[in-house]
Amino acid sequence: MKLQTIINILVLVPLFSFAQQSEAYLELMDNLVPIDSIKIETSFNNGKSKYIGTTTYYEYMDKEYAFLTGKHIRYYKDGSRTEGVYNSWGTVLTNKYFDKNGNLISDSRTITLDTSAKSIQEFENSNKHITFVIKTDDYKYSSESNKYYLYLESEHTNGKKSGTWKYYFPNGELKKEKKQ
Repeated sequence: MKLQTIINILVLVPLFSFAQQSEAYLELMDNLVPIDSIKIETSFNNGKSKYIGTTTYYEYMDKEYAFLTGKHIRYYKDGSRTEGVYNSWGTVLTNKYFDKNGNLISDSRTITLDTSAKSIQEFENSNKHITFVIKTDDYKYSSESNKYYLYLESEHTNGKKSGTWKYYFPNGELKKEKKQ
């Protein structure tokens, strides 16, 4: 791989990974000053991990705010788990669900995040100012091919169905598209 290509990847990937956050959102959140962070780890009675994550504390106008940040993993008694990645201000960027055998069942990504809130207080006291778009890939098991396959590509805007949903056959062929 050429050196210029490697440099482009190293520079552009971090930019695109946070491109879903609007300027208005970033300007509002830049008012928060980080003051502390705490790693949280809990376990089931048998000693196995139940939850691992970080909470970051911020201050703005003499008030303290706490947000989940970074990677968080929640383990369930049946062996399944969820892995979420949060930005610096507690917004879920990705969320993956794995079954008890470690197979990916669902993969969600926040692709757009915007706010019309004019202050941190307005942001905190209501969610009517937020616009967010989440894309999700859902997987199903095919006994015919003995593997998991992409079954559905979907989109939600502010929690409601949106965009074009695509359903697939186990062989990867498009089954149907449905405009929401």
